[in-house]
Amino acid sequence: MKKTIIIILSIAISAVIITALALLTSGNRTSDSVPTLKLETPQKVSLSDETVTLDLTVSALGEALYPAVSASISFDPSKLEFLGVEEGNINVYDGNGKSKLPEWSCNTAQCNESGIINVMYLDLTGGKNSFSNQLFDKERNVVLRLKFRLRGSLADGDVCDIIIEDAVFAASDEAQSLASSKSTLKTKNGKIIIKK
Repeated sequence: MKKTIIIILSIAISAVIITALALLTSGNRTSDSVPTLKLETPQKVSLSDETVTLDLTVSALGEALYPAVSASISFDPSKLEFLGVEEGNINVYDGNGKSKLPEWSCNTAQCNESGIINVMYLDLTGGKNSFSNQLFDKERNVVLRLKFRLRGSLADGDVCDIIIEDAVFAASDEAQSLASSKSTLKTKNGKIIIKK
């Protein structure tokens, strides 16, 4: 009787260990395949530099079409003045089978008042001008660029954190959307470091 109980317990414990290892292994694979939206940190900048530009890059896109993309990015407006959004190098379709650069919407004055950059791309054609992984190239992965002016309040050694608060590549099927709030899109923040 004792031998039977020991055998059953051994089998049960082995099954639990195998299941746990399988879950951990599959979790790691899923985590590695999650696209990452990253603010590229520039080299240390000098106070004599008038402007600084940060690239917002993405590591991959899913299989869906993404007719809308939005991001909310915070910064300290007492140290930086946001000058606007510049084009990246990832294209969208133009509706005629060719590609073009997306046009981003952003209210620069409001961003400087709130310290939050709200930027959006919206395809008003119903999906003909969408982001797609067919137009994505890992060598050309800049979604957009953020341009800042260094304010006079900065001093040598200061660090200005630029934080991605929220980001979404929206698909028509919400289950295929990439969103930081749902952990289907990872984010990595950036910073501007002033040379000592």
